[in-house]
This record gives sequence, C-alpha cells and structure tokens, in this order.
Amino acid sequence: MSPLEMNRRTVLGLLGAGALVTLAGQSASARTPGVAFAATDDPLASLIERRRIMLAGDGSAASVPELAGVLSTMSANASASWTAMVRPAASPGIWSDLPLAGVSGTVLSGNMGVTFNRLFDLALAYSTAGCDQHGDAALAGDLVAALAWLSANVYKAGASPVGNWWFWEIGVPRKAADICVLLHDAVPADVRTALLAAVRYFTPDPNWRGRGTSLAETGANRTDKALSCALRGILDARPDEIALARDALSDTVRSGKNSVFGYVTSGDGFYADGSFVQHTALPYVGTYGVVTLGGIAEILGLLGGSDWDVTDPKKSVILDAVEASYAPFIWNGRMMEAVRGRAVSRQAEPDYVDGAAAITAILLLAQGAGEPYRSRYLSLVKGWLLRCTDEKLYGLPTQTVAKSLLVTSILGDDSVTPADAPVSTKAFGDQDRLVHHRPGFSAVVNLSSKRIGRYEWGNRENNLGWYQGDGLTFFYSSADPAQYSADFWPTVDPYRLPGTTVTAAPRTNGAADGTGIPRAFQAFGGGLALDGRWGIQGMDHLNFDKSLSGRKSWFFLDDKVVCLGAAIASASGYDVFTTIDNRSFAPGGVPNVRTDNRNRVLTAADGAIAVKRNVHIMGHGGYVFLKGENVAGTIDVQVVPRSGDWQSINSGSDTGGTTEVKNRDYVTITHHHGTDPTAGGYAYIVLPNVAHSVTFTESDAPTVEVVANNAQAQAIRVAGQGLTLANFFQATPSGGAPASGVTVSGPCSLAVRTDGGRTTVALSDPSRTQKTARVVLAGVAESTVIEGDDGVRVVGTAPLALEFDLDGHGHAKRIVLGS
Repeated sequence: MSPLEMNRRTVLGLLGAGALVTLAGQSASARTPGVAFAATDDPLASLIERRRIMLAGDGSAASVPELAGVLSTMSANASASWTAMVRPAASPGIWSDLPLAGVSGTVLSGNMGVTFNRLFDLALAYSTAGCDQHGDAALAGDLVAALAWLSANVYKAGASPVGNWWFWEIGVPRKAADICVLLHDAVPADVRTALLAAVRYFTPDPNWRGRGTSLAETGANRTDKALSCALRGILDARPDEIALARDALSDTVRSGKNSVFGYVTSGDGFYADGSFVQHTALPYVGTYGVVTLGGIAEILGLLGGSDWDVTDPKKSVILDAVEASYAPFIWNGRMMEAVRGRAVSRQAEPDYVDGAAAITAILLLAQGAGEPYRSRYLSLVKGWLLRCTDEKLYGLPTQTVAKSLLVTSILGDDSVTPADAPVSTKAFGDQDRLVHHRPGFSAVVNLSSKRIGRYEWGNRENNLGWYQGDGLTFFYSSADPAQYSADFWPTVDPYRLPGTTVTAAPRTNGAADGTGIPRAFQAFGGGLALDGRWGIQGMDHLNFDKSLSGRKSWFFLDDKVVCLGAAIASASGYDVFTTIDNRSFAPGGVPNVRTDNRNRVLTAADGAIAVKRNVHIMGHGGYVFLKGENVAGTIDVQVVPRSGDWQSINSGSDTGGTTEVKNRDYVTITHHHGTDPTAGGYAYIVLPNVAHSVTFTESDAPTVEVVANNAQAQAIRVAGQGLTLANFFQATPSGGAPASGVTVSGPCSLAVRTDGGRTTVALSDPSRTQKTARVVLAGVAESTVIEGDDGVRVVGTAPLALEFDLDGHGHAKRIVLGS
C-alpha cells in the first residue's frame, strides 16, 4: 500500500514529530532491533541514542499497519540507490550520475551534497525498523567504505570549498553527523574522526561564515550550523563544542546581536510584528523560517535536560513566533507561496512539503513548550490536518517514519480541540505582506519596495521569477487547494502572473551561479489591517528597468478584494497589460466560463473573448470590472494551454527539476493597456469561491464605490459598512480633492470606519518617510477619544484633524472616537 492509497486519517498519522523525545530531555528506552547500541549511563552516549531515535524512531514503526506502505516505498528507494552505488567506492564518485572527480565549481559542490543526501537516506533505511535494509551488515559496510573514500578524497580538511559554500558549511556537515549517529557502532573511529575534522575545518564556529570572522551567521544558517556543531561535539566527546553550539543560538559572542531568540529591527530574523526576513530582503518564514524553527526544536529536544540545556530566557520569542509568524501563512496545512522565496521553483518541495515540515517542527517544539503554548500548538495542528481534504497533501515525500506517533495520537485524542480556520487579517509591516483569511477564501499579495526585494534567484533556482514581487496575488480556496502545487510554476506564463502589471519586453532565463534579490526602486510598499477584518496594501510600482510605472492598490473586504491601478505609463515600446487572473486547471478540465452573464464552454480554439462587465469561472469565483477614473483599455478572457518543465525554472544541482513536460490549461483574464500608455488604469473586484449569482449581482449593483483612482490616491467606500479604505502616494492638496474630503500630510494608508456613533481611524506610512502624519477628515462629527494607541491625538475639530506619531517601520496606529 503506497501513501497515496491510504485514507486521509492514515496518511495524516504519519506526521508526528519526535514522539519519544521531549524538550524536557526524556528519551525513549526502546532500542531498534538488529542494530547494536550499547546501554550506558554516559551522557554523551545517551545523546547519541536520543538523536538516533529522533531520526529513525524507536523501533515500533514496523508494528504500525498504516506505515507499511511508507516503509515499503522507503525500502524500494533504498534498494535502487544501493544497487546503483559504485562498489567498492572509487573515482569518479559513489554514484555514476554524481561525479566528484573531473568536475569543479557548483557541479562539484552540488554533486557532493546530493551524494551525502543519498548516503543519509540509506543510513536511515539501515536504522529504521520495518525497512528491508534494517540492520543489513552489507549495507553498513558499503556505507562505511563510501564515507572513507569521501573523507580521503572529497570532503576533507584542507580542501578548497569551490562552488556553493552552503554545501561545505551546512548541508554536508549536518548529513555527515547524522550518518555517523545512525551508523554509530559501524563507522570506525578513524573514518568518523576524518569526517568531523573536515566539518570543523569548513565550519569551525557556528557563529561565523567560513573560516574567517567577518560575516556573522543569522537565522536558519546559524541554527543549522549550531545543530551540526552540537552533533559533532557529542560524537567526538567534545563538551566544549556542545556548549559552543548552545551559545551560538543566543550569539553570546556578540552579546545577542544575532540571537535566534531575539527580535530584530533590520536585516535577518524575527520582528516584533511577526515578520521573518532572511537574506536581508525577503519574507522567508515558509522555508528558511521553517528550517530555523525545526533546527531550534531539534536542538532543544536533543539537549533538553542535559548539562547543555538551552536556558536562554528569550526562548519565548520562538514560542510566540509559532502563532505570530508561522500560523498566519499556513493554509489548511500548506505553506503560502508568498513567504517561500525561490523554493516555489523546487519540484520536490511544493507548498504542502514546507507545510508538513512546519507542522512537524511545531509538534516537536510543543513537547517541551509548556502551557499555554502546548495546547494551542496542538489545537492549531489538529485544525490544519482535519481541513486537509487532498490526500496528496500528506504523501510526505520528505518526512520520516520517526515523525509518526504524535499526530496519530492528536487526531485520536478527543481532549485536543481542533482550531477553527482563521478569520482574520494581519499586516506585517517589516516584510511588506498582509494575509487575509475569510470563511470562503484566503489571499496574500507579493509586494516589493526599497526594503523588500522583488524575488530571489540563486544557484540556478527560480530562473523565471522576474515578476513574482510585482504584485503577484494569491487566492486560496477549498475549490482548488492544489492551485499552486499542481505544476503551476513550470507551466504558468511568467509574464502573466495574477495581479501583476508588466510589459511584453522579452526577459532571459536567469539560470546562473550565485544569488541575487533584485530590489524595487520606490519606497511605498505595504499597508495596514483594520480591526483584524479589513486590509489595505499598496505599491508605488517602477519595474525592473524603469520603463514602466504605476500605482497599485488592493483592498481586502469580507467577501471580496478590490484591485485598483492608476498612472500606468511606459516608454518601453512594448505592450503593457495587467493580468487579472491566470487560473490553472488540469488539461481538459476548464469549467464553464460565464462572460458578461453569458454561459460559455470556452476552449483554446475560441481565442480571446472580449468582456466588459464580468467573468465567472464556474465553481471558482467571479471578477467584476468597474468603470471610473482613469480606467481605459480592453479586457479579454481566453483558455490557454501551457506546457513546461521544472528544470527550466530550476536547474539547481540539488533541487533541480526534471525535463518531463507538464501540461496545464489556464483561464487567463487580461486588462490590456496598449503600447506605451501614459495614464492607464484598471479597477476590478475579485469574488473568490462564490456562486455566479453573486458575481452578477455585484456586477449589476456594485457594493463598492471607487472614490479615487489616480496618481495621488486610490480609495474605495463600502456600501452599508461606513468603511473607507485608501492609499495616498503623496500629500493631498488643501480640500482633499483626490479622495473626497480627506487631506493627508504625506504618503500613507488610511482606513476610516464609522459605525454606531463611533469612528475608527487607522493610519500607516508604507513609505516610512514621515515621523508624524496628519490627516483631516471632513464630515466626521466624532472627536472624543474612546481609545487610541500611544502617539495618536486629536489636534482639531470641525473638520476633525488627527496626528499620528509613526515608528519608521510601516506599522499602523489606531484611534477610536465618539461623540
């Protein structure tokens, strides 16, 4: 039975993490049959055994019927890998498809990394009860021979670390140490000593990059290095290195400057508002953040209760981050693409893989977190798992059987109440993101600014990611949970990402060594959330070569998102267009599409169909096109068959995809602005996951009024809610002409709601250019402060005038006024 043949509950039961290891330091007493581990009171030997159980489990997997398919697949994969090994180990490498001699640069480093990954998988099969290779002495002998050859010829102290530094300093050290744990009694001391000597050579101190001390490690890199440092110290009986690893988490050498347990105000790490940034300029909680969380959870679980227990009082930063930083971006077990960086291009790591990794890290952390964290974590996890309706979601391509028992027990434990799906809106000013969760859908937009990059390319990954930070808009709904994991990235037209405004100027494939995060040029990027229910995002858009500019806004409401564009201008000589949506379907699986209320069975043969009022994709939702200020051009919809392969978007040495051609059909809705527009614009409403009658009703009588849509301001008013949401890209002239009675002192996002004799006003400055912002609201009678954030004050009445002292991080401040 394969994982995909299991029922949902069975598959989800594979997602436990470290069921027999807790942060308090207890380790299971069970031993894996057939693999000798000496019983001892030696604390270091106990830590080796604890780590082995964290990796391979306690030996009970073979007796769990639901795991039979996983173990069978694991055995088959190990058999194929073992059969393909070069035996005895010799030049050019351990596997013929991964030469380590006669190659150099990134090829060498990548092949070395994948070689160690395969050896780890084989060592795991050797150590996991229920695998065909469990305790096989012949396999152990071949693995030892391979390690001996590698330590003498490839990964050895004094070698030149060519290619990608990460493999030399992080990837291989972690795998080498874990292999030595799994094969502890089989690996001769001299082989282990040589391997760990190389690890020390390339990563002497987890606080720093390389052998020098010029670049301090941060976030996931620091955590990874700390874990491998602790493991080598345990394996080589070096208590000083275990202490070094523990202290590196807190960065004691620099008084906590790069501690993973502290908040940062710039650069990499966790921010007080829940943001997590890595590589200086990218929201990355979905990949590097998951590695950070998983690594910390593993170190705490490994060292807990020992002489090297982590006692940093700021551990609460990590405990709070589960709900503040991670949970907002986990949608029914999937990690949202907006925080996964270049990992979106990895064929083997779609959104549900990073979601599974986050869940297992949270479960491991829960074991020693104490209350109230533990109960809240388990509730979150159970809610995510029970809402997973896609069995493929937890096929667990990167998880091990050791991560099994906790989730099984959670799903069967009536005392754990599953958390409801979130209904909330949260802004993250320090990473230019806002996530909007409603009962019928969730949404998030990729913005970029001078602070947050457009996208990341690196080491031949994300080769076509040019426009991912130019307003790419993601909608998640139960109608299609696999929208972004079902071969979306290799088949989508990279020029037509939903929500983006681009030119048709040709771009080149970015496959190259090295890494880069192209920054945006403008300061304005961000917005605010009002009362956890409504949201604003805006971007002053200037494209990669400054040949296209425009102002873009998104307003997040209860059942819809309103999208405005204005001042779209280009001198590129190419067509300019905004992609309203580009929805992916299996070949031949496009549902009926209704255009201007007419029901159509669209096919690629129909070409582009002009539309004026609305489009509705049956079973998925609708789009209503609004008229008004600066809205010009034409709109069409068409079915576009697309083909592509994963290698084209990711040809990385260890994450590269296959050349197998993938096919998808796309429903593409485009607003055409023409060639070199001077004042183009758009206005449309997205209604995710609604019936066509809702789309038609909204189209006939829009509940949203566009108050302004120009170069100075973009604003809407929502009928029946007393709600006005706006982005101002510059100060307004006296009288507030651009937004009907509102005057602001400078660029800002502004939300005003009047309800029941109370007026709530929230303001942020996404440009971060003002210390104090002033807003004047004509027609607001309320002026008595009921509640308000520090630094917000009434400075005038009739008309109402407010001042907001700002924090320089794009965070909103709020005041509530009454009569």
